[in-house]
Amino acid sequence: MISFTLLEFDSIHSTSDLLKENHSYFPHMTFIRANHQTKGRGQFDRIWLSNHGENLLFSVLIKDIPIHQSYELKLWILESLVIFLKQFGIDVYFKEPNDLYVDDQKICGILIETQSSSSVFEYAVIGIGININQKYFPGLNATSISKIKGQDYVLKDSFQDLVKIMVKEYQRYIG
Repeated sequence: MISFTLLEFDSIHSTSDLLKENHSYFPHMTFIRANHQTKGRGQFDRIWLSNHGENLLFSVLIKDIPIHQSYELKLWILESLVIFLKQFGIDVYFKEPNDLYVDDQKICGILIETQSSSSVFEYAVIGIGININQKYFPGLNATSISKIKGQDYVLKDSFQDLVKIMVKEYQRYIG
């Protein structure tokens, strides 16, 4: 099994920014999770808002991936998230550029940021936000696992399950 590093914070400005700014200090397959992000963001620098302690907000650092594997990198993330959500009996579909939806409501956002040199991604930082326990999304067309299933979940347990899936699927897609 691939080794990984896991860091967790109560509140941080951005899990992705922390990994990008310090990528040289962290090993390959470093996960950073936060209960709250003060400057979370999505695609096109859109603000990602999330209630404190209600959703999975994390990023993972991947290092030294050949650029020609960028498609597999995206497939790895998508397949891992689909497997995770299916464990709750939730069927999702992918909507460009990087979102997962249930019916017409967003349940997950993905942001992939890379830095390359030559034919290799020096790093890829994949930021993921999954709506787990949040029930109200004022002004947003969104849903959560809790809203769909009618119960709350322990974020730490859900995150550990997802990390196991991601590590296993990584071996399958990126190897």
